Amino acid sequence: MHLGKKILVAAGLVLATIGAGNAVAQDKTYTIGCSLPLSGRLVGFGEPIKRGMDLAIEHYNERKTIAGARFELACNDSKGDAKETVNIGQKLADNAAVLASISDFSSTATMAAAETYSKAGLVQITPSASHPELTKVNKWMFRASETVPVYVQPMADFAVKTLGKKKVAVIQVQTDWGVSVGNTFIAHLKKIGGELTTHEIYNEGTTDFRGVLNKLRRSPPDAIYIAMLEEEAANFMKQRKQLGMTAIPVVDSGVGLTQRSLKLADDAFEGMYSMSIFNPTRDTAEVKAFVKEFEAKYGKIPDVWSAYGYDAASLVMNAIGKAGPSPTRAAVRDALAATGRYSGANGPMSIDPETREVVRDEVTKVQVKDGKVTFLPAKQ
Repeated sequence: MHLGKKILVAAGLVLATIGAGNAVAQDKTYTIGCSLPLSGRLVGFGEPIKRGMDLAIEHYNERKTIAGARFELACNDSKGDAKETVNIGQKLADNAAVLASISDFSSTATMAAAETYSKAGLVQITPSASHPELTKVNKWMFRASETVPVYVQPMADFAVKTLGKKKVAVIQVQTDWGVSVGNTFIAHLKKIGGELTTHEIYNEGTTDFRGVLNKLRRSPPDAIYIAMLEEEAANFMKQRKQLGMTAIPVVDSGVGLTQRSLKLADDAFEGMYSMSIFNPTRDTAEVKAFVKEFEAKYGKIPDVWSAYGYDAASLVMNAIGKAGPSPTRAAVRDALAATGRYSGANGPMSIDPETREVVRDEVTKVQVKDGKVTFLPAKQ
């Protein structure tokens, strides 16, 4: 009798184990590639983007947002180097398990790897690159960010129409992104009746801007518009303060002002105007949930870069879910193109199915006050 009971118990354990194994097997793991600057000069952009991506994947896995699916991130450090981005792209392309790649931060690095991804028939979605020609490169290229005119033209309007500063000097970095931003701002500035007083172009990695600043001091503009990366913006703003030029307002492209550059420049950013796609006070369920979950996980308020990362990963996971139980790279690409309306960490947006361009509902102006980024009223 005892032996019979033992056999029945053993048999029950075996069946339970098999059942549990089948339940686990129902969740299939899908791999998403990643290439970001996680070290070097651009780490202040890459790390927050990665944090946003990690949170999105954790969110989808824990809540089983896509039934029967689990997601993992195969992330690589591109160091912001275009050649490294190409190497990473080939590595991910050769891995048959990778269904899409989130790559990379800058327009230059992103475009460098475009042909590699295209030849492999693998989606490449940049969380942040905004060069207007990006999605025209090939049909596998997507973005979770907007194009340059979306966030540059409103700041030209802001400088001229809101601040009343018609004579503007433009200082830009010599990169694909910098050239696009500078040219777009200048064209719109002239269109709305503004005047370009000075146009300075510097090499990426420049640390000494005193020559440019002294030129501006001799012939002061009403305002200065900068298209700079965070370390360069921090050096520029510190040297502007040292030369006693804080009376001339600075309008940032939205890239120079980051949490890291605020720390690097001490209080030299005080008074700077900038823009942000992300607004932690935006009244949508998705933004509220993102801010709450981010703060719980990381102990601080997220920024636009983390929001870009969260949305890029979410868009890819949604596309994989729509591509079917056995998604192919081509099916993921088509599902991503058919995204249409989406509301995420950066608020409502949509993806045009033909151009694959992001259309935004809102751009927020900000100003640094008492060392903190303050969101200005929408009417400005």
